[in-house]
Amino acid sequence: MPRKPLAVPFFTSRYTRLELISILVFMFWILAFGTTKYPKYVPMAFMGLCLLLLFFLLGPYVGFCIYFLTTFFRTISLPGGAVSLNQVIGIMFVVSWLNWFFRGKVRFPKGPLAILFTILFIYFMVNCFVAVDFEEGLFHARYVAIYFFIALALASVIRKKEDYHTIFWIILISSFLSSLIGAFELISGMDVLTKAGAVWMGRRRINGAAPNSIVFAYQLLYAFPVGYYLFSEAKSFRSRFLALGLSIFITVIALFTFNRQTIILVGFIYLVTAFLFRNRYSKIFTGTVVILMLILSPYILHLVWSRMQTIGGIKGDTSLTLRIDGLKVGANMLRKHPFMGVGLGCYHIMWWKYLPLGETRILQYLRSTTRYPDMCYNQLLAEGGLIGFTLAVGFFLILFRSLWIGRKKAKDCKDRRSLNLYACFILMMSIFLLSSFIQDTFLYVRTWIMFGLMLASLHGIVKERKKGEG
Repeated sequence: MPRKPLAVPFFTSRYTRLELISILVFMFWILAFGTTKYPKYVPMAFMGLCLLLLFFLLGPYVGFCIYFLTTFFRTISLPGGAVSLNQVIGIMFVVSWLNWFFRGKVRFPKGPLAILFTILFIYFMVNCFVAVDFEEGLFHARYVAIYFFIALALASVIRKKEDYHTIFWIILISSFLSSLIGAFELISGMDVLTKAGAVWMGRRRINGAAPNSIVFAYQLLYAFPVGYYLFSEAKSFRSRFLALGLSIFITVIALFTFNRQTIILVGFIYLVTAFLFRNRYSKIFTGTVVILMLILSPYILHLVWSRMQTIGGIKGDTSLTLRIDGLKVGANMLRKHPFMGVGLGCYHIMWWKYLPLGETRILQYLRSTTRYPDMCYNQLLAEGGLIGFTLAVGFFLILFRSLWIGRKKAKDCKDRRSLNLYACFILMMSIFLLSSFIQDTFLYVRTWIMFGLMLASLHGIVKERKKGEG
């Protein structure tokens, strides 16, 4: 049997060293010549190239870490450019992913769910190109393409369960840093980043770097399932309780957004967590939450109860009124464009054309005001039509069902780690589905990151189990 050829270590050949030195000399000559000829552009371009090379060498997890931090902020426009800072860092994540792609280390998810996800992507790309407003549709097609790629790229670098720990720590720590901005707002009463100025009972409704308090609360609650998974499965005792402490702190800060739905969601999350997860520290978690509530009850519970009492006057609530009127606008859009809707992202620029005269709860709307559906399901119907709504909601439900089946199989196999991972994703998906009644969550990048992680788990863990059983 012939022997395998020995691998030649990189950078050992004399000729390889000479070639690299020649390339470096040539690059510095180009830089010197370009700087002399075009001093305004070449140094910046060279710095950008060096930064891209650095991201390429560091790999996808570093690229994802830096990109995920930007998702807490509004789009940061760059002067004189057609792209934002968020998109530039997104490109850097792509470059960092190419490192693993060229080295053959990526593994794309397969199976019916991955096919359905691809069909969903293709449909909404077509939907954007045939939108009533072509420019707006083209603008949102770019986001659909970027988010789809991010989902697949993230799913492709996950090869074992330990990889989830890295991604989950990135999500949890980034969310904690964002919650510190909210804590600063709460203590100081200053809204440094967004100047939203929303107030309830004389106290500022914190919103961090997000556009409003509802989005900020969703960003924070998104991290709780991954934090509790790390509490259940992290190797060291310190890591477990660090994850638990960060998770509880994040949810407490989310309560100070004073959104009724956030208060309900936090209660729902804690109850479902105790039911879904399996670990030896569940009693400690329950006890910690009870003790914290007792300590903070004189202050927090009073505010929470006062906010929940406003449900009695919900008929006069402005946010609810706007959403009900938005449903009527969406219904008119669906009547005139039943199959494919008006096109993704077009609601906010043409809502006034579909406003039912004399049927709205608010007597007068200004045409110049920008209005959004503020409800994912209404957005899918109005902008995606019956086809888009059926594909999207069908994908959501099938994905949820697959996760539930995966948890059940893991329970039968007594595979606690897989059970807790599926529990994490079931909880995350539940938060998404419930939040979709009050937010336009479909085009949140977090939503597509979540899809990628779930597709990888359903493909990868089942494969691992089959190998183990064989």
